Amino acid sequence: MENSSAKYKYSRRVSKNTIMILNIKYFGVLAEITKKKEEQLVLEGSNMTVNSLKLKMESAYQELQKNNYSIAINQAMAGTDTTIKDQDVIAFLPPFAGG
Repeated sequence: MENSSAKYKYSRRVSKNTIMILNIKYFGVLAEITKKKEEQLVLEGSNMTVNSLKLKMESAYQELQKNNYSIAINQAMAGTDTTIKDQDVIAFLPPFAGG
């Protein structure tokens, strides 16, 4: 009988799709619309702009489309073309009243 020892080569498959985790916070009327003060999103991909996140969130919470709001990333106001990175804290802010 032949003495055979099977040799297996294991290769680690690395996905081309990366995972991005975002911490989303809602304030004021936006928290009322989403019925959440905060949530964590796990998304595939590593390239996302504020505008693409805004469209995604307005699709999930359609009432957001009817409201004006600003978005801040890591406590700094962000424009629509600002790139979002993994582990960023994103705040959806209602309009501010001055005084």
